Amino acid sequence: MDGEQRVSPPSPRRPAEPGQVWFVDFDPVRGREQSKDRPALVVSSHFHLGITLGQLVSVLPLTSVERRAWMHRTPVAAGGGWVITEQVRTVSITRFRRYAPEITLTGDELDEVRHMLAQMLTV
Repeated sequence: MDGEQRVSPPSPRRPAEPGQVWFVDFDPVRGREQSKDRPALVVSSHFHLGITLGQLVSVLPLTSVERRAWMHRTPVAAGGGWVITEQVRTVSITRFRRYAPEITLTGDELDEVRHMLAQMLTV
């Protein structure tokens, strides 16, 4: 191996878990959907992740823009933003850019997101 540099193989993608925040590429978008590469909260259940083999993940984008009149958005202390609970999106895992452990929701914040999702969704 004269002069050859040894390169390690890429590590396997860390699987997304419910409650984690990842940077996700939301482009292209339509209408008023959130765009750009931004943090997003994984709201898929383990059941959903299992039946899609982890290839499709439901997420809620985060924003740094406060809208005081929009009481349904959940503030996140770590990272200083808000979870956009009205924009549930199911995206391909290939849109995930990187895990964001620096943005971790507290148990109370996750409970508030669950409460808002229950208000937003019905069958």
